[in-house]
Amino acid sequence: MSMKRAVTRRYSFLLLIVFLAGVACDAAPTSNETIYSNTSNKELKQKALSLVKSIRELTDSYNTKDRELRAAYDKKDKPEIRIDERKAMRDQWLKESDAVHDAAMHSYKEHYWADAILLRNELYRRLAKQPNPKDVAMIYQIPTNVLGIGLIADHLELLAKSLPDS
Repeated sequence: MSMKRAVTRRYSFLLLIVFLAGVACDAAPTSNETIYSNTSNKELKQKALSLVKSIRELTDSYNTKDRELRAAYDKKDKPEIRIDERKAMRDQWLKESDAVHDAAMHSYKEHYWADAILLRNELYRRLAKQPNPKDVAMIYQIPTNVLGIGLIADHLELLAKSLPDS
């Protein structure tokens, strides 16, 4: 009797799992739908160009800070300073420059990365005749530096401006 009850419980549990899996599959969105799928071309273009502007502001901010750090280092770096002091100043400059770069990359990943990929994919979907180079797709997925982020902004702008308003 105990064995029959255990089999019945397992069977009921299995049915419950199958039922929940079926409900979960029906509730899942289609794989091609994104938040930009139902926007008009005009609105999509505006969103892309707005994102491009924000990304360029981020890269400009990084470049300004990096130039300031370089100028401060160049101002301090004199031939009469001992070699070990010059090395320490250079190491400090590199450390600060790396911190500025890492902050810019973190800000991009946190605020713009996902939207850039989604907008790029939606623009390519609507611009079917555009070539879709794989190396550019990798830069969108894994930008390694601020130059890559600038390339993303340029590419996204080009795609957005290619999209007709209608």
